[in-house]
Amino acid sequence: MHIVCIIQARMGSTRLPGKVLLPLAGREVLAHVLDRLAVCETIDDVVVATSDQPSDDVLAQWCDRRGVPVFRGSLDDVTQKNKIKKKKKYQTMRRKDLGRT
Repeated sequence: MHIVCIIQARMGSTRLPGKVLLPLAGREVLAHVLDRLAVCETIDDVVVATSDQPSDDVLAQWCDRRGVPVFRGSLDDVTQKNKIKKKKKYQTMRRKDLGRT
């Protein structure tokens, strides 16, 4: 079985906007999450799923700069994010390629 971890993240939180890219112990929160997933032996691939809203552009750019696959979809259609595996052209990130993002 091929297991893909989908990290749902967005910048537009009402309680703490931008929390996924806020620094925590000198690195972004999302970087810590990706590092932990890199050592998880039961996960084959990782994808960050976020919205196609302009507020999430910075998150998509952060992922792109680090080679982290990102899927962008409608903020209103949360189920669309779970359809990633059906997109044949979409590349996921192998767990072994993660680490110190």
